[in-house]
Amino acid sequence: MRSLRGFRRWFLALLFALAATVTVAVPAAGHVQVTPSVVAPADPVLFTVLVPGETEFGTVKVELKIPPDIFPFSYEDIPGWNRKVVSKANGMPDRIVWTGEAAPDGLVRFNFLAGTPERATEITWKAIQTYSDGKEVAWIGPPNSEEPAAVTVVSTDALRQNAGGEGGQADPAEGGANPESGGQSANQDHEHDDWLGRGLGLLAVLLAGWALVVILRRR
Repeated sequence: MRSLRGFRRWFLALLFALAATVTVAVPAAGHVQVTPSVVAPADPVLFTVLVPGETEFGTVKVELKIPPDIFPFSYEDIPGWNRKVVSKANGMPDRIVWTGEAAPDGLVRFNFLAGTPERATEITWKAIQTYSDGKEVAWIGPPNSEEPAAVTVVSTDALRQNAGGEGGQADPAEGGANPESGGQSANQDHEHDDWLGRGLGLLAVLLAGWALVVILRRR
């Protein structure tokens, strides 16, 4: 009996550990994203802010903080949504605020052109999403947090986009990665995390079944 009780305690502890591992391995879905995820330095780029719904209430407001060394200069207006650019004391854009109304399961996209930093770095996009019930979600955390901020990598290996024709013709001979490669890499990482979470969940189920068989045999 003592050995059986000890086994039960060990088994429960193992299940809790596996559950915690699965929770960490499976990333949160539906957060605010900014694409592309990889851009070239000193390049006019078309950025897209993707805002999915996550609750039973629709999104009514999105506020995007403009990172340092990012210079927006043109914006696409979305039907049903109003845009307001809040400037700093020096006249440079500080925040972009979109207000409107989206369905609870709706996806909203906001596009704008902006110049990228002149050196290789990482751009962190901090955003606040407001729902119709007044709830605010601040997407400002690190990549592995529950509410991560979107990140764009500025790399000298990336192909120039030259959106809007502001910086001369892009030259494929310059070398570098396809501008979509960053998005593909991010998708591959996401799929890898999904398979890892599923594998760990399956392992937990198999262990639970094996433990049940052992307990029944001992009885």
